[in-house]
Amino acid sequence: MAPTNGFMQDNGARLVEGVKGTFSPEIWTAQLLRDLEQHSILSSPMITNHSYEGEFKKGGDTVRIPHFVDTVTDKGVVKAYSEIGPADHAELDYIRMTVQKGSSFHLEIDSLDQLFTQPGIDKMTELIRQRGKRAAQALDMLVADTIAHAMNGKDYNSAAAGAAETAMIDLPSKVELLARGAKDSAYDMILEAIMQLDLIGAPEDRYLIISPPLRKELLKDPMFVNASFYGGQPVIPTGHIGQILGVPVYVSNQLGSVKTPKKPLVEAAIDNLRNVDMVLGATNCVSVVIPYTEMAAYKPEKKFTDAIKSRTHYDAKIIRPEQMIAVSTPGATPPKP
Repeated sequence: MAPTNGFMQDNGARLVEGVKGTFSPEIWTAQLLRDLEQHSILSSPMITNHSYEGEFKKGGDTVRIPHFVDTVTDKGVVKAYSEIGPADHAELDYIRMTVQKGSSFHLEIDSLDQLFTQPGIDKMTELIRQRGKRAAQALDMLVADTIAHAMNGKDYNSAAAGAAETAMIDLPSKVELLARGAKDSAYDMILEAIMQLDLIGAPEDRYLIISPPLRKELLKDPMFVNASFYGGQPVIPTGHIGQILGVPVYVSNQLGSVKTPKKPLVEAAIDNLRNVDMVLGATNCVSVVIPYTEMAAYKPEKKFTDAIKSRTHYDAKIIRPEQMIAVSTPGATPPKP
């Protein structure tokens, strides 16, 4: 009699999500998207805008990113018995985003492999969790690539993955990169970046992404000892999220010049923002869309296995490059995507 664990039941029938003989792609697709969101940083909804309109049918289709145009004007003083000027109207504009990037996966489990696994361990579910983490890394890398190209004034969304900058169209402006000198403190650079956004009237829903080396530096800086004086809340209380000067802080190993040590089970970090220590921006700056995710189960014809294949279409686009400020590592040259 076969033990009950994972996909196996006493009579050998296949089980998926506890339902005999039934595969529920909606359940696992939802779990995949939850895992993706849980592990993402640069592409998370806390940092990027995920709103879009339009129908997606195939790779290369275009969706629309809605945003409001500033149409409110000051009518000046209205004297007695005078008329006020014409009424202003809210105007919604759309920026087109081409969806031509994405990722896929293919998983396979042999019945005997699952049968003799320790009870309570579901290998397929664990593989899908790993898939969610990998998808988050791939999507974060796409956002990092998008930011790196925007520092050179190029729209990465206008070209296919891996295309040269000569194939990309120009942005209306660049993501500004502030060079940090050897004597400039992290605190001074944060103040400068905040001032730059204040000068252009950027929205107040801002975020600050910093590298692990910069977090270490900030935790040693006496300017951040009294958090209540500078931000009103604890400064990076867990090392992963907190506030500096009222701005939420996130730590990403995709930033900074120190590479991940080569150790067993430790993955190398992404290199495309290696010369950037911090990124300060508003959530209007970058848009990320995930319009289509598909998952299907099948039985390979020549094997005694069960397999799942899945694909996800997504893309990212710089919508308001002027609303993002990057700060280089001390003495670093501008990053090259």
